[in-house]
Amino acid sequence: MNKEITQIQIAWFFSSVYTGNFEEFSLKLKNKLGESKVTQILSIPSDMPNEIPRLILSYPAFNLNVAKNRIDLFFKNIESTRSVISIVNDVILSELSLLVGRIGFVKNFFVDGNIENLKKLLKTEEVEKLNLKEINIRVSEKKLVMVYDCNNIESLSIGFIIRKEVGGHEVKKEGIIVRRDLNTMAEKINENNFKKEEINELIDAFDTESNNFILAKWE
Repeated sequence: MNKEITQIQIAWFFSSVYTGNFEEFSLKLKNKLGESKVTQILSIPSDMPNEIPRLILSYPAFNLNVAKNRIDLFFKNIESTRSVISIVNDVILSELSLLVGRIGFVKNFFVDGNIENLKKLLKTEEVEKLNLKEINIRVSEKKLVMVYDCNNIESLSIGFIIRKEVGGHEVKKEGIIVRRDLNTMAEKINENNFKKEEINELIDAFDTESNNFILAKWE
C-alpha cells in the first residue's frame, strides 16, 4: 500500500515556564526566519494552561506555535526544514537562554487502505464479521533511543486527505492515518538539559525510528 508523509511535528519542552514577552519571542524568531505570512500574538489569561499557544507564526512551508512551556514546529519535509530547526535551537537556547529538558517528534502518514485492513490486524473471527464504522488502535512502549529512555507510540485510525487532481479539482481520499510519536520521558524533564547537538541527533534518531512501524508493514 502506498504511503505519504502528511505532517511532521517537533516539540521543544522548556524545563521552566517562559515568563518573558511573546512579542520579543516573535521578533527574535522573525529576525532569523524572515517575516511570517501570518503573525498571531494571542491574549490568553495568565491562569490558562501553559501549553496553550500564545504566539503563532505561519510561513509557506512551516508553522510555529509558541506556548509558555514549549515551542512546536510543524512541517512536511525534514530535509528542507533543517535550517529552520537550527534557527529555533539558536533562538531558544542562545538568545533566550531557555533550558530544554524534553524533545518530542511526531510523524503522520497517510496510507492507501480502508477499515478492512485494520480489522485484519486484530486477527479474530468475531471482528472480521462486525460491520465497523471506526477503529482506533494505539500502542506505546518504552524504548532506548541513543542514551535516553523514550516513549515509542504508534496509533492507527481511519481518516481522509484532500488531494488536488489534474485540472485543480479536489478529491476526498479515504485511507489509514498512521501516527508515530516518539518523545523523551516527561518525568526526566528536569534532569535533562539538551544542547543543540544533542537535539539535532535526537531528531535524526526519532526520524529514523518513526519509519520502523510497530503494528504493520506499510510498503
